[in-house]
Amino acid sequence: MVKLDVHGVVVSMEPEQAERLRLVAAAQAGSSSRLRDLALVLDWALASTRVVALRRSEARELLRLVEATPELTDVADVLESVRRAA
Repeated sequence: MVKLDVHGVVVSMEPEQAERLRLVAAAQAGSSSRLRDLALVLDWALASTRVVALRRSEARELLRLVEATPELTDVADVLESVRRAA
């Protein structure tokens, strides 16, 4: 499991979900340094067993990316608790 701290809420997702999210962020990284940072943090989270905390800008990009990308609907379900807390 990949564990991310998003706005103080620990979210667990399957490695496959995190990898898809990383690939989408990396594909769009040329247009945004925040997406590049998110892709790098997700890469690190995939290689780690620890909870990885996202900075505010990375968390904002994560939520925006998930909402804007239909193929990430299963990740959106995982992040629903973050949206409720925000």
